[in-house]
Amino acid sequence: MTSGDIGTEIKWHAQTPCVGSLFYLLDWLSDAKAPVVLRFHISGWFEEFYATTKDAAQRIEAIIARGDRHFPVRTFVEEIDPKVTNFAPLLTDILNNKEPSADYSVVCAYNELADKFEVAHIGEKSPIAKFYGTFLTSFPCTGTSYADRVSAGYREVLATGRPRTDHVLAAFRLPDNQVHWVPYHRLIVPSLEIGKQNSVNVISQISPISFKVI
Repeated sequence: MTSGDIGTEIKWHAQTPCVGSLFYLLDWLSDAKAPVVLRFHISGWFEEFYATTKDAAQRIEAIIARGDRHFPVRTFVEEIDPKVTNFAPLLTDILNNKEPSADYSVVCAYNELADKFEVAHIGEKSPIAKFYGTFLTSFPCTGTSYADRVSAGYREVLATGRPRTDHVLAAFRLPDNQVHWVPYHRLIVPSLEIGKQNSVNVISQISPISFKVI
């Protein structure tokens, strides 16, 4: 915790024993300088701002008492049948023609030594490129909980050799520095390029999804 003339910052990892120290903070938080920013890690970092120390204290109490942690899981994936469930027109066209465009694709290659997928290409017209650019080291392409969850579908496609269609809801920290829930449709197809048998093409479009998270 740090506090100064411009306000107070409280930062913690919500899944470690240090959560107990929040009780100590609550005892004297009312004497700290407002505004207050809470930064805590729950499968990714969250950041919340409060104009008064009272509001910040109430939020901390809620996290402790009710386990209110803004979804411990921040990525939800549901496989769908595009013949039955709404699927983005671009993805439907690619699925039917089996020719994924490099401009729209994110290519993920399986690294056997590391036992994980690594991003090898980001198409300039993909949603990731629009939000974060085409650098392979940009979020969320590096080792995040998001990457771990979405890669399960990649493994299935490599194992079966068949395309997979999903609706996905995931929390991203967008360029405005705020966390947003983003619904999107996803098509995963095995790479047909020579020498890329361990790669998949992932094509996504931001669009309403068929399920809800309560």
